Amino acid sequence: MPDKTAKPSITEFNFAHPALCLPNSFFTLSHGEPVLQIDLGDARGAIPLRQVAQMFSISPESGDGQLLGMVAQSLRFVRIIHNGDRIPSEIVDGTASWTIESRHRDLAFIKIGGSLLKAIAGARADATAALDESEEAKRRMREQAAEIAALVGVAVERKQEVVDRVEVLANELAFLEALREYFKPVFDIGRKLREMQKLARGDRELDHQLRRIQSLLKVPVEKYRAWFDEVEAGTGEAVAALKQFEGTVAMLRRHRDNLHFETLAWEDLPQRWKALDPAKDEAMLEIGRLYRFLASRYLDTKVWFGG
Repeated sequence: MPDKTAKPSITEFNFAHPALCLPNSFFTLSHGEPVLQIDLGDARGAIPLRQVAQMFSISPESGDGQLLGMVAQSLRFVRIIHNGDRIPSEIVDGTASWTIESRHRDLAFIKIGGSLLKAIAGARADATAALDESEEAKRRMREQAAEIAALVGVAVERKQEVVDRVEVLANELAFLEALREYFKPVFDIGRKLREMQKLARGDRELDHQLRRIQSLLKVPVEKYRAWFDEVEAGTGEAVAALKQFEGTVAMLRRHRDNLHFETLAWEDLPQRWKALDPAKDEAMLEIGRLYRFLASRYLDTKVWFGG
């Protein structure tokens, strides 16, 4: 019986069928649905992914059939898939296919290391938990590896395994720190909208529009906050996170992938709102842009428009 949980051994979208190898043809999302965009000369055609195999008589068991089965999931991590593109590493081995800054890794290591040293401090009077730099955290992790192993319930001779797991956990958390930084301006949009309401007193139409935006904004903000809260709950106590190492890594990767997928839609909106001055004229342009974005994604959600 085949192992359905096994990772794919293929790493690239190397299609064989001529229709999937046409120049300027690619897979992408159209209104949330995966489609194959085909160049027809003066126009382009869009074939829903679910119809591609049947239209071109591609067997699900064939190489092309297996690749088609990875397209929809891959489009959670990239916007476009051309023939010859690499399969996102999230699918191949679970790691992230995008990069982060060193400061995100430093912050994550300080968080994990600080939590572990705090746990040690609770059991040893002369231990100190304060950390200012990630290199200091790494040094103290190595020095106190035996004590960390004891807290986690691992034999002292396996202390290096615990140190390795700390580094893996910090690296996984680092991607969430990068995403937290990306979404921070989104969490601050509500405050700027309230500032605009104060500036727009007497303009009933603008006030109503701002209230609509605030109502729509609640949907993604509450969802994102819940995801980050789960990350905090799962990593705030590093000893518990290490004891449930595989489950913790799976949780971090799940939220990493969900949040990163959301960034594909938000694009540069968070950075635009981060730099936005509510009192400037250009704020009106951003209000319209934000409303169109939120309405296209969340208008069908049941929200209360106060007013």
